[in-house]
Amino acid sequence: MPQPDKPSVGLIGLGNLGTAIANLVTTNCCAVIGWEYDAAVVDEINSQHTNQRFLPGISLDHSLRATTDVSQVFGGTEIVFLAIPARFIRPTVQTVVDAGLVSPDTVIVNMAKGIDAETGLTAFQTTEMLFPANPCVMLSGPSIASEFAHGMPTIVVLAGSRDADLMRVSRVLDTRHFRTRFSHDTVGVELGGLLKNIYAIGLGLFDGQGITSLNFRAVYLTIALEEMTRLGVAMGAEAKTFAYLAGMGDLLATSLSGQSHNRHLGELLSQGRDLAAIQQEMGVLPEGYGTLRIALNLAEKLYVSLPLARGLWDVINGRIDADRFIFSFIRDFVED
Repeated sequence: MPQPDKPSVGLIGLGNLGTAIANLVTTNCCAVIGWEYDAAVVDEINSQHTNQRFLPGISLDHSLRATTDVSQVFGGTEIVFLAIPARFIRPTVQTVVDAGLVSPDTVIVNMAKGIDAETGLTAFQTTEMLFPANPCVMLSGPSIASEFAHGMPTIVVLAGSRDADLMRVSRVLDTRHFRTRFSHDTVGVELGGLLKNIYAIGLGLFDGQGITSLNFRAVYLTIALEEMTRLGVAMGAEAKTFAYLAGMGDLLATSLSGQSHNRHLGELLSQGRDLAAIQQEMGVLPEGYGTLRIALNLAEKLYVSLPLARGLWDVINGRIDADRFIFSFIRDFVED
């Protein structure tokens, strides 16, 4: 049962991660109401206490409520989590912002990892612009939803300007198997969660080519982390952030996960499939694709060299095949 001294919590986006976090918080302490665009998902959560589309095999706490009315999520809630793609944040919450339905005391926690192609803003930058009067917190780190939803342990990072805000959020999240750490480097924590999706595509290329060498993967991921750090520092992040949970931790979790959509994109590319065919099969291209394009543009402006990322872009756009990328990587980074 929700404890009277604990805040009520709202959540925007009952997909894979959103549903897992909503269930975690509900089970842990608090009354949670979550918004989802898909009315069928909302009905299933309320009536059957499952979400087979996004989080199959998990029985949800009966106290978790779902709605298609976004205004209900901001009515009296003290913490609101955002778990939708970056491009949907503004159109989803703009009406409640314009209507003045958001209390300035509500902590807004962004879990989205993407860049809005129209504005060029990251999800956290979009969040801060939409909620300028609110404390905003970034959540990232190794958080494969289907794992912690089954009680498997993990630790994530909460980043924000004030420890008091981070503490408020940690109180509703911390359990025996799900723990949080604090950071003031919101730029680095967000970029770690963004950029790792790019390099997970490369692991998929290796899978599609049947390359299982642990030595090779270790070299690739090490150099990938170096590129992430180089670009992150150029954008104002702290280098040490990338050596911790929101950088290396998230890169390893996503790249090595068999459930990663970005890794699956790489597998399909290695089979010679073009983007149109892949998008038709997957429904929507993973975040890593759009992030890669924007990251290369930023790297060019900031004079940052990203040879791995550039090679992945050439494979995606058919300039080179996966086999050539892999062996160019061996020649350029291993043999030298």
